[in-house]
Amino acid sequence: MMMGQEQKNLAAPCGLYCGACSIYIAGKRGDSKRLEQMAVGLAEYLGRVLEVQDLACKGCLSEVVALHCRDCTIRSCALEKGYIHCVQCSVFPCKQITDFSNDGMLHHGEVLDNVRRQRNIGIDAWIQEQEGKWCCPHCGCVADWYSGQCPDCGTTLPGRWL
Repeated sequence: MMMGQEQKNLAAPCGLYCGACSIYIAGKRGDSKRLEQMAVGLAEYLGRVLEVQDLACKGCLSEVVALHCRDCTIRSCALEKGYIHCVQCSVFPCKQITDFSNDGMLHHGEVLDNVRRQRNIGIDAWIQEQEGKWCCPHCGCVADWYSGQCPDCGTTLPGRWL
């Protein structure tokens, strides 16, 4: 099966899968109330004013990237070196991505393993794997990194951080 650009845009350079991002999913679902809540919380976390429109995002490799991700030093580093993904860099794992992986955000803790997995199976296969990992086994709805249950059918989702 041919991988589309929309899917490829969801494989962040650092090894995060943007398709499981709360902001991305809320935007895709048109959940303006959830986006408003996240804008407030993220503004507080970042210490700067954010509007809902600042959260518009179609993945780290798209032309529409959420404000806080546009400032990502890992993304900038990869793109400045002419890479799409950190897996292409001979310096991996560098201090920057190792620090990011250990910054206390649970989903960031996956990046080193994700990049190693990308190296083993390739980016396209990794994206397909992630698509399966972050959807409800009952109804197929996409769920974010922190969802304990499916937003559509309520099924308990295994392996999530709560």
